[in-house]
Amino acid sequence: MAAGLLTAEELTTRCLKRIERLNPVLHAVISVNPYALARAREIDRLRSSGFPLGPLAGIPVLVKDNIDTLGLATTAGSEALRHAYPYRDAELVGRLRKSGAIILGKTNLSEWAAYRTSAPHNGWSPVGGQTRNPHVLDRTPFGSSGGSAVAAAASLAPLAIGTDSFGSIIAPSATSAVVGFRPSLGRVSGAGIVPISPHQDTAGPITRNVADAAAVFAVIATPRFACRLEPDLPAGTRIGVWRGRRSAGSHPDVDRVLAEAAARLEELGVTIVEVDVPAPDPSGVLPYEFKRGINAYLSSVGGEHPRNLDELIAFSHPAERRSELGVTRFERAQDSDMARSPREYLEERQRITEETRGGVDALFGRHGLHAIMAPSNGRAPKITERGHAWVFSGAPASVGGYPSITVPAGYADARLPLGVSFMGRRNRDEELLGLAYSFEQATRARKRPLYLPVLPV
Repeated sequence: MAAGLLTAEELTTRCLKRIERLNPVLHAVISVNPYALARAREIDRLRSSGFPLGPLAGIPVLVKDNIDTLGLATTAGSEALRHAYPYRDAELVGRLRKSGAIILGKTNLSEWAAYRTSAPHNGWSPVGGQTRNPHVLDRTPFGSSGGSAVAAAASLAPLAIGTDSFGSIIAPSATSAVVGFRPSLGRVSGAGIVPISPHQDTAGPITRNVADAAAVFAVIATPRFACRLEPDLPAGTRIGVWRGRRSAGSHPDVDRVLAEAAARLEELGVTIVEVDVPAPDPSGVLPYEFKRGINAYLSSVGGEHPRNLDELIAFSHPAERRSELGVTRFERAQDSDMARSPREYLEERQRITEETRGGVDALFGRHGLHAIMAPSNGRAPKITERGHAWVFSGAPASVGGYPSITVPAGYADARLPLGVSFMGRRNRDEELLGLAYSFEQATRARKRPLYLPVLPV
């Protein structure tokens, strides 16, 4: 763009055409911004006039549809919010606009970020349909930010934004072979995001490489920062290896990819230490936090929609009342403040946060670690499968507020992406991005999606 070889209008037009062609199969995008091309033309005029532009000027960005974007409904994938229009941008969206980025549209997600029911369909919502994995189309995108991860993998936009309360950036990004970055809690404002928990919610970039993730984070983070990405790891780097929490029957390729990643790091001069990380369970406090947060959010949004959790539970729509779904988590949240006092919830939240941070910080200190590496995901199951084997390592970062990033690392059955994630020290996000960049440059494991209908025999 700076050299005049590409305009924002040309790039935005390409993205819109790609969405038009691929989204009927992928169901990764819920809505498109009708003013995106006009904004692209405006950026081009400013550039040609010599007007100083921001670091993301002219770059289209897709935003998960639980993040407020002025002019577009924020549906959280639910028919209940199809006509819910925010009065202002989420703070991170405002920062993207000020940087010159073009808001291209909103991405699909597991309805209500997978918090409506205890048995959600990964990547499915009544508004957006079933998001499909671009590598093998009968496979799940895995996780509530699946639409953003698939959009990035399929090049529907150069950049996407997801949200994460309990691994919802890390797992789907790994499953689509892209980079997903969950910042330290508080580094990205949660204002204007449909809430689950103020102690765990954060937004972060999902991109095709670490450098792009760092560029987006530099715009949406507070405070702003400068991040130098170097291919070589600093001398004396020490990384813990954790196998993560997993269900029975996890695929052996997960262990192979993790072992290969550790071996490659050792070749780069990294000292590897086997560790066991505490994996807390916040399910006892999330219902109370969700009820308080969602009632406040619904009362602040314009348009015709339920105004509180009680009205959400009562909302009736055929697509919302599929027999296998239900509203079990909504109902538990509605009754939460009758079960225990606010003081008891706050004490439990403080306890699990302190236990998590105490355990993780002790590991970093005892072994002199710069990061802890773990498998990001398991072998992507078919969309129709239930109760599949999984690997999940996002709990410590989510509950403790640590930064975490997943990088493509290998494949199961040669076609299904697997990633490894690195959890860094709190508020050392720039250090973690640099480490992930070095690993990415040394491995270059990512492959473009092939959109195979099924996994080849």
